[in-house]
Amino acid sequence: MKKIALATVASLMLATSISVGSVAAATKTHVVQAGETLYKISTQYKITVTELKRLNSLTSNTIKVKQKLIVENKANSSKAVSSTNSFGTLSSSKPVVQPTVAATSQALGKKLVDITQPLLGTPYVWAGVTPSGFDCSGFIYYAFNQAGVKVPRLDTIGFYNRSLFIKNPVVGDLLFFENTYRPGISHIGIYLGDNKFIHAGTKAIEIASLDSSYWNSHFMGFKRFVDVK
Repeated sequence: MKKIALATVASLMLATSISVGSVAAATKTHVVQAGETLYKISTQYKITVTELKRLNSLTSNTIKVKQKLIVENKANSSKAVSSTNSFGTLSSSKPVVQPTVAATSQALGKKLVDITQPLLGTPYVWAGVTPSGFDCSGFIYYAFNQAGVKVPRLDTIGFYNRSLFIKNPVVGDLLFFENTYRPGISHIGIYLGDNKFIHAGTKAIEIASLDSSYWNSHFMGFKRFVDVK
């Protein structure tokens, strides 16, 4: 009887050890180094800034040196994929991610560069949608329609809701920013590659960089219009 009890205890200890080891193996972490930002870390691990913030329950883009961040949690991902709702369909708390880059997206990027570069220096005009002047969403509306993607005239929140999060941005994808001149989603630009983007700044159409402390601290994520196949 004593041998059976000891065997049972040993089995439970082994099972606990395996369980703990499995959880540790399923969770990948990163220790923040000097000069790193959420954007750089998310790019390194091929996840979105939004997902990185969700995994670590972050409410801002501020991080500290030596801070340990979760950059992958396979256990939670597995649960999200396998769970079903009351209607028997798969559910997930993660944002929808478009997995691949179609050739049309790359061709669109070239068109957008050709269309937007001559507009550099165009003055900022609230609600502007023509080469006489643009606001940030009006610039997106004009550029994409000129490139053949017929999107309606919406504000930044409207464009945010009309697009999907992506992990690997290409030239022509959208960048969204939050908490700039108002709380929540408040600014938008077009990605040019190498961390640069073109947008309607406070004075004119200009090229800016995600390496800027200001833009990096307000960066929300990369997205792509659902209209782009």
